[in-house]
Amino acid sequence: MNPAYAYIYDDFLTDRRYQDIVAALETRLSSMSLDGKIGRLALFRSAKELVEGFVNQGATNIIIVGNDDTLNKVMWFLPDLPIVVGYIPIAEPSDVAALLNVPVGLDACEAIGARLIESLDLGKLGDRYFLTQAVFENTTAKVRVNNSYTLSLIGGGTIRVKNLGSITRGRYTVADARDGRLEITMIPHEPNNFSSKIWNRLGRKKHNRTCIQVSEAEIISEQPIEAQADRFAVSGFSFPISAVPGKLKIITGRMRRLS
Repeated sequence: MNPAYAYIYDDFLTDRRYQDIVAALETRLSSMSLDGKIGRLALFRSAKELVEGFVNQGATNIIIVGNDDTLNKVMWFLPDLPIVVGYIPIAEPSDVAALLNVPVGLDACEAIGARLIESLDLGKLGDRYFLTQAVFENTTAKVRVNNSYTLSLIGGGTIRVKNLGSITRGRYTVADARDGRLEITMIPHEPNNFSSKIWNRLGRKKHNRTCIQVSEAEIISEQPIEAQADRFAVSGFSFPISAVPGKLKIITGRMRRLS
């Protein structure tokens, strides 16, 4: 057993339908001398205490086994630990694995063994880290940048704050997670048929998106708003956002999509 590695399994992997792939995974890792201690997430068990216990015992590589939801359960504290993070996606959703070009299933072991490590920026929404993006949908919130100017969505729309990027309906949207900045895209609601005809006659574009890059900003609203930071829901009236350069050390695939 390699004491430098610890594996964090999601609780859904105890289901019988995952027994064969988990057994095959452990065999593959052992054959590569990558086996290590195993911890299992549970409803009434602190994920933070579990991982910190492994780190205190000498683990320097924490490998998350499950899916994107599993990553979300631990990403709020993992970046603050002196470790390298790995990801073995076993089930959907696995969009983060696709952005990192880590294969789903047993082939992810090869990425772990190759140890191609990237130091990635993280976004921060309030006091919570996010790796991919934070999304505000159907909102009239404003974006205040450096207390110097404010951007608004007339009539409402969607605000996307991207760090690494996202995958929507099979389409990749990649941002540079190594430039110390976040990419904010403001997408207005599509006009209805009547408004669309008027705008077309005026020669104006139907979709007038605004894109900016910032190191920090604030999302503000007069009404309570909700956001999805990675796969975690938050709500409030205002959210400071910022980029945290090089905060996360993570293992990626060989043909990664980060550049």
